[in-house]
Amino acid sequence: MRKNFWGFIIATTFFIVGVFTLSDYGINVDEPAHFIRGQAYVQLLLTGEKDYSNEQLNAPRVSVWKFPLYNGYFYLNRDTGHPPLNGILAALTNRIFYEKLGFLGDLESYHLFEVFVSSLLVYLVYIFTAKHYGPFAGVVAALSVGLYPLFLGESHFNIKDPVETSFYAFTIYFFYLGLEKNKGRYFLVSSLFFALAFSTKFNILFLVPTILIYLIIRRPPLGKTPLTVWLSLLVYPVIVLVIYFFTRPYLWADPVGRFLETFQYYKEIGTGSFSDNRFLINGWNSYPLIFVTISTPIVILFYAGAGAVTGLAGLREDKSKFSALILLWLLVPIVRVTLPGTSVYSGVRQIMEYIPAMAILAGMGALTIKNKLANYIGKTVSVFIILVSFTPLVIAVIKLHPNENVFINALAGGLSGAAEKKIPGAGESMGNVYLQGIGWLNENAEEGSHFGLPVGLKSNVPEQFLENGIQIGPYFSGMKRDGEYMIEKVSVGDPLNPDLYNFAYLERFLEPVHEVKVDGVTLLKIWKNDVDHTKQGFLEEKEIKYHLRKNEDGSLRLEFDEPEFLTRLEVDHFSGSCEAKAKGYISYSPDGISEVFSGDLYTLQGPYALSLQTDSRYVYFFAATKAVWIKIAITEANSCLAQVKQMRVYGLK
Repeated sequence: MRKNFWGFIIATTFFIVGVFTLSDYGINVDEPAHFIRGQAYVQLLLTGEKDYSNEQLNAPRVSVWKFPLYNGYFYLNRDTGHPPLNGILAALTNRIFYEKLGFLGDLESYHLFEVFVSSLLVYLVYIFTAKHYGPFAGVVAALSVGLYPLFLGESHFNIKDPVETSFYAFTIYFFYLGLEKNKGRYFLVSSLFFALAFSTKFNILFLVPTILIYLIIRRPPLGKTPLTVWLSLLVYPVIVLVIYFFTRPYLWADPVGRFLETFQYYKEIGTGSFSDNRFLINGWNSYPLIFVTISTPIVILFYAGAGAVTGLAGLREDKSKFSALILLWLLVPIVRVTLPGTSVYSGVRQIMEYIPAMAILAGMGALTIKNKLANYIGKTVSVFIILVSFTPLVIAVIKLHPNENVFINALAGGLSGAAEKKIPGAGESMGNVYLQGIGWLNENAEEGSHFGLPVGLKSNVPEQFLENGIQIGPYFSGMKRDGEYMIEKVSVGDPLNPDLYNFAYLERFLEPVHEVKVDGVTLLKIWKNDVDHTKQGFLEEKEIKYHLRKNEDGSLRLEFDEPEFLTRLEVDHFSGSCEAKAKGYISYSPDGISEVFSGDLYTLQGPYALSLQTDSRYVYFFAATKAVWIKIAITEANSCLAQVKQMRVYGLK
């Protein structure tokens, strides 16, 4: 411990600060599903029971993510997607620190697991770096990973990526120790961490090419390898698969078939074309590299660049080829989502495994610079200057708190510059910011107020933080203006479809009552849907005259004498011996030339819109949509909607 004292201090500080700030962070949009499944599997693995007992569900403290309907029976038959181990481990910390001891809140106790594992990574980065380059490089590396804004922020509320990153790093570390010491036990420990990573997310599979390339570069003397090492490598994949199988009960009924299901899932989410052609170069996607560059603090980027140069320059003399391993560790996760046909979205959190490698390179680079400076200003002053160079970063993350994960550096002009350039993923909070919206509602909304989310799911909001009788639900009333609040996170590229009526109505008709902003960029908006907050000119409607044309394909086109800003379409139709709900769509033309898809005929537009639908009346809302004509396309000839009695179109007055 004395040898790694400074690493222990930095990691412990990271953990203590992380624990004391847990309540400042919200919930990641992916986390509820992991928490619910984790609880169900903990129940199954610890007790053998597939359901919760009444005693458990009526205990003094019960997690809101312990759902009776989503129990072992459910997940044994339906559990595709990411593996569940991270959720299982988080559910265990919840059961101990919330349900049993009551030391932490419900959500915070799940997040305790994430902060703890992330703290271990900070310590490991110090050890790994200091082992080769000494304590100074270790300190800089530990500071670099602990202060890396994306990692620092999401270590509090991301159930997958920081956890996977930590297990990934431990896998590399012990594999490297196995090579260095030529002992099988280190490979066995590495296999355990590979299993933990594999049972969290399949990203660990890309460590395989990293290791293979490294072995080719290092060329270890195979003739001197003891039998215990060969045996440990032989059982390595067996250990991984056994742990994966044991911690994913869904596989028990059909190991091969359901294992392949998961591979198919990863293939679907990891492949495809990138939608922004600005970043494509002959099919190669430059977006990941660009986003890594602009989301890395410049001080870390500078030292890591120096470290990369140092590592490459000294590669020939480096017998262990340690710098080659670190460079491969950095590059492979980035390159794999740069290849043609691969996909990444909402920034680079999905490939967070590169961060520890960048931190180690920063330690290497800082050491090189310190040694150069020491020739001119002395060792003490050079150490002081380099450590002080992290001060602006410390100040920046304090100012950003608890939105550290939206950090963008000066190369892009900060977050505001990235938003202005419309770089996808800029400002993406992954749901963390919803808690800040709840805080505003608790302080400013009337007692007993209702609110909803136009795009996000109810599960994205940690309801246990709501106060004063405020309730969340499907309360969107549209043009009825019942006075409900609506909140939604926003970023570049999110919502994916900003023209979706529920969101577009809020943006076009209402003035926000509050916005959460970072660097002048809005991360979350809160609206109050009432007359007082409706924009001028958006209150009154008029009925619009139209000319009806029936197209050869059977669709109906309603043409207007001039462009109108539409608010709704009403169709009175026959009912009875016909198909009640038609399949088809609504489209419109803003200029008389282009045609824009508006939505499916029966797309969800909120409870108010639904309440207006009857067996003989169809209602479709527009969010002040500019159009010179609209088209109703119906695919079923026997649809009731196709048997029109009368149609009315309304727009802004």
